[in-house]
Amino acid sequence: MKKIILLALSLWLSMSGIAQGMRNSKEMQEKYRSQKIAFITDKMALTPEEAKVFWPLYKKLEDEKDALVNELQEFRSQFPEQEIDMTEQQAKEYLMFLNKHHSAMNKLIQEYQAKYLKVISAKKLLLLNDAENEFRRHLLREFRGGRGMNQRFPE
Repeated sequence: MKKIILLALSLWLSMSGIAQGMRNSKEMQEKYRSQKIAFITDKMALTPEEAKVFWPLYKKLEDEKDALVNELQEFRSQFPEQEIDMTEQQAKEYLMFLNKHHSAMNKLIQEYQAKYLKVISAKKLLLLNDAENEFRRHLLREFRGGRGMNQRFPE
């Protein structure tokens, strides 16, 4: 009986630990997202009117890009972990899928660029790529410095 109680208790503790980790993960994602929005909005100098239309479009693009990345990861999981372990036929199949995936990603980006240009100027659209790259570099510096995402981005 004691073993069952101990097993149940340890299972409950591990489940609550997993749930806590999931909450922390969601909190980190939300913190990341809000910092990214603030950073990019600032770097692109979006007006409130532009931001109101731009950010829902941006979110849709990110969701669609994530779906393509997940599709690629799922496809990749069907093959040996190391490319060197693939057969020639598997390598050809994977290369063909990669080409299709890259084309779909480029088409998606071009599609959203056209949508963005209805909301923001071409100049601001060019600033988007720079702002995204700068934000990624900022995050890397933050994590390397051990400060996490609690610090504000540089002015």
